[in-house]
Parts: sequence; structure tokens; C-alpha cells
Amino acid sequence: MQMFFKEGLARIGKFTTPHGDIETPTVMPVINPNLNFLSQEELKSIGVQAVITNSYIIKRTASLEQEALKSGVHRLINFDGPIMTDSGTFQSYVYGDIEYSNSEIVEFQKKIGSDIITILDIFTKPQDSYDQAKAAVYETYRRLREVNTEDSIIAGPIQGSVYPDLRVESAKMMSEASYLPIGGVVPLLESYRYSDLVNVIINSKINSDFSKPVHLFGGGHPMFFAFSVLLGVDIFDSASYIKYAKDNRVLYTEGTRNLKEIRDFPEWSPLFNKYSPTELIRADEKTRLKLLSMHNLKAIFNEITEIKERIYENTLYQYVEEKSMAHPALYSAYMEMLKHDLKPYWNISLKSPLYFFNYITYKNIFIRRLADFTESYISNGKKTLLINSKQWRHGFPVSSDIINSYETTDYNFLVQWNDIFIPIELENTYPVSQMVSSGIVDRDYTERYVNWLKSINSDIHSYSPSICGNSRIRRYTHTKINTVFKFQFHTEMDLFKESDFIVKSRATGHIRNIKRDGKIIATMRNDGFLTLSIYGGVLLNDMLDFPYSRVIVSQDSGEFNSQGYNVFFKFIEDCDKDIIPGNEVMVTDSGGNLFAVGHATVSGKEMKFYREGIAVKVHEGIKKF
Repeated sequence: MQMFFKEGLARIGKFTTPHGDIETPTVMPVINPNLNFLSQEELKSIGVQAVITNSYIIKRTASLEQEALKSGVHRLINFDGPIMTDSGTFQSYVYGDIEYSNSEIVEFQKKIGSDIITILDIFTKPQDSYDQAKAAVYETYRRLREVNTEDSIIAGPIQGSVYPDLRVESAKMMSEASYLPIGGVVPLLESYRYSDLVNVIINSKINSDFSKPVHLFGGGHPMFFAFSVLLGVDIFDSASYIKYAKDNRVLYTEGTRNLKEIRDFPEWSPLFNKYSPTELIRADEKTRLKLLSMHNLKAIFNEITEIKERIYENTLYQYVEEKSMAHPALYSAYMEMLKHDLKPYWNISLKSPLYFFNYITYKNIFIRRLADFTESYISNGKKTLLINSKQWRHGFPVSSDIINSYETTDYNFLVQWNDIFIPIELENTYPVSQMVSSGIVDRDYTERYVNWLKSINSDIHSYSPSICGNSRIRRYTHTKINTVFKFQFHTEMDLFKESDFIVKSRATGHIRNIKRDGKIIATMRNDGFLTLSIYGGVLLNDMLDFPYSRVIVSQDSGEFNSQGYNVFFKFIEDCDKDIIPGNEVMVTDSGGNLFAVGHATVSGKEMKFYREGIAVKVHEGIKKF
């Protein structure tokens, strides 16, 4: 699978099948081979790229089996794009064991020309005991191993019920498959157990092969799409569009309504200005079913389109935060998500500002990064001064009184920002100056935060302009760029010297370039982080222990990268597992010889899994040094 854009674990990508590419995230509508009433043209007009149908239903119905074997599944359901076939697992969960073995149903799917073939896995239920779920995990893996996975795209469902360790183990084992559905989740979805589902998705995603598509089996309601995609789901399947239509329910992105209780269809609906709800109620059942199904599919794909736009503009996290207030179960899921440490997978900054809503936003990944750094910043035991918001007047530049106090002491300076305290040197670093706040703060939280700071460093005092020394012992701008460097690269060392020359913007006064001996070491970006030049890469390569902040490539790739060309995933031999997406990295060989500098497109934990696409966008190669 190739990845183009990402935010956290969410991605816009491309997955190739024998009948065409699938751009993710997307939804596969479930097509019942006995009731296929929407034409290919109608499906594609809504945005459908691929569909899913059930090979078990086809095989057990003699007329369908004969037609599928003769003409193929694409001709059978009249769809020429990618088709995934399910194996009958859900039927065995609902009705008991089915009459075909795993090998038989897999071979049948191959014979009828399915693009994505699903093994007959063992469905794990939320109420299963640990031993039952564990047995199902290992039996599902055994069934994956008994089929030939080399000649087809094989879907190997990740099972494990609600047991985190079993989901982890299953995800690792099933990564031998080329396509990774998360199974056993329908009961959780139907009972609105979204918090449990968050844990299931996270444990399945971060322990599987990142290069392979992740499919949430049965996750067909748009209400939970954004959460699922943010946590790494690429593909959904949906039978809800027709199930709701049969019950005269009208689907919207935030829920469903009864056809009898709405006044009109929304403007985006294919039924708008064509049919009124009253006319549809009076229509014959077949017509009503088809038209409501079209509307419901459109609602589903509206949400997918919105999610893709959010990933592209880096606002999906914000969108999920907004949607969490739409239903108590979603809010509970959001709070559960915040318990997980997903910082390694999130970009160092986003194109969009951080929205501060209330005290819950303190748990945002970017603020947690700030808090983690603040802990290390004040743990040096030096006197720490707290500058309140009135003294700081958050803006640029910092007042001369504060600068004078800063430069004539060696104290730690923390400034008040959204009623927490952070290092003053990070005044321009994302998300400090890239934030839109509601102004709603929690004084109790502030008090707890200050008490937490005092538990790390007891020598904490309120700032006063009278606190200053007799002579300058440091320069604010130079200490600032070294603090940003430490925050960005998770190191205690300084990259910059007092003698380095700092170039500032004449218009704004912001730092632009840092030079040494007439050569640029780094440039400060608009988000307040540093972009390395190749000279800066040389200095950093000599400073940091190998392989920290390195992406290690083959010699052939290194020669190419040294000329300023990007690094492709397939040429990576190793990397620092702690690389953060969007952060600066050095491209080297296994001996530490520098080829280039650039920024990573994915985290170090993901990097070695991908085989297609760009891993490092190179700024400068060593041959231009």
C-alpha cells in the first residue's frame, strides 16, 4: 500500500488490486448477490470504488455458484471494479458452523476471480472467555497458514475479542496476510461500545504491518468513521445503507432518522428536489428501497470525502474532537483514545492551528509533548521562575524586562500559556503561537499543574522584574534556538554556539537563519522548528550517537540521495525507531556516513514496513556541500 498524506495514524493511500486501485479511506458497500438492485453506474456516481460480497452465499446457492464459476464474480454482480469476498465467518457466528472448510471456501473465491479473498476465520465475541478468544486467535492463524497466500490478495482477520494482549498477538501473526481486517467488532458497534472499539483498533493497528490496508469488518455507520480513520482504519464495509432503507430509516453522517419524521431531504441527497419524504412513503417497496439506499450511500460517502479533506489539511484530530460531542458513546471513546500514547505517530506539527476548547485539550498530543519537555527542562535543579500571562502578554517580542532578567541569570523561565507553564524559549514553537483558544480555562487544573512542577523542582518562584543579575551571562536568542533544538531532537546537547550568527526577518524580527563561518546551519520554520542544512546535518551527525535521528539506506540509494533526491521506502535498511513524522533526519549508510538531510514522512516505527513511496523528503545532499 502506498501512502500520500497522513495525520497521526490516518492516511490517504492507494491499494492495488487486479481490477484497479482503491484510494483509501473508503467504504465497500455490501452487495447481496441475491438482491443486487443498484447498477454499477449508480454506485460509481456516488463514489464507490470497490464492493464486498459473500462467497458463502454464492457457493451455497446452486444457480449463483454455477454462474460465478462460469463467468466470474464480477459478471455475477455486474461490477467491474475491485471486489472483496467474505468467507461466511459472520454467518457461522450467527447461525453456527457452515458446511465448507476454510480451504474449500478460499479456493472457491480464487476460482470466481475475487480480488480480495477472506479466509474462514473464527469470530470472537465480546463475551467470550479469554481461553475461547485465544483458541480462536490461534485457529484463525492456523487457517491462514494452510492456504496459499502467494498467488492472491488474502485477507487475514485480526481477532482477539476485547483482550488487548490477544489483539496484539493476533495483529503480529496475521500480518503475514496481505490485507488486514479487524474482525469481531459488529457486536461492539451495535451496542455502542465505542470505547472498547477504540482499544481494539489501536492494539490491532500499531502491532500490525503498517504497509497493509486495515479494514474494519462491519463498520458501516459514518458516525464512527472519523474516529476509526484517525486510529488507522483504511477501509470499511457497509450493509447499513440497505438495512436502514428496509426499515425506512434515513442515514445522515451523525445518525439516522425515520422517513416519516423528516420534512425534506438535504440538498446533498440524490433525492433532493426529486422526491419528498411523503412521496417516498407512498411509493412501492422496491422503488423506496432503491431510492433510500442511494441516499444512505451518499451520506456514507459524504463523510468519507470530509475525512479525506481533513487528513489533507491536517484537521482530522480536531474533527474527531468536535464529533466526540455528538453522542455520549463518542465522547467516551474520545476520552479512551486520550489514554493511549500515540505521540510517536503524530507529526511534529500540523498545517492547522491547535484548537483549545477546555481542560480536555490539555490531553492533546501536542500539549502532552510540551508537558513532557517542561518536565525535563526544569529537572536540572536550577531556580525556576513562573511568569504569569499579564507579565508575559503572550506575543512577540518578549518584553525587555523579561529578556534582561533572563540574560543576567541562569534560571529556568516558564511562561503561562493556557494556564499551564511552558519554557519561554518555545514561544514560537508549535502549538504555542499556532493556537486558537476558547478562553475557557480550569484554575484547579493550573494549581495541580504547578504542584506537579514543584514535585520535580522545589525551587520554583513567581517572576519579578527585580530578579536579575549584574551582567549578561547568556543571550536569549541563542539559548532559544538551542532549547528548540533540544525539544525537537530529544537531546540534552547544544547544537549552536554563542558565536553563531542569527539572521532575523526585518519585517517581523523572527529568527530565520543560523550561520557559522558564513554557512547556514539551520533555518527556523514558520512552525518554530528547525530545518537542517547539509552543514547542519554534518554537525549533527558528528554530535548524536548512531543511529539516533538517522535513516539508513543502501549504498546505491545513498549515492542518489547525496545528489538531493528523495529517499524511497524500499531502499531503507534500518532507522531510528523514535523518528517523529515531519521531523528532520539524517540519511546515512550503516557506517554513519552522511548522504543527505530531509524530513521523515512517517514515524520510525512505521518506516521499515512500507515498500512504496517516499520515506524522506530530502532538502539537501552532501554532494552540494
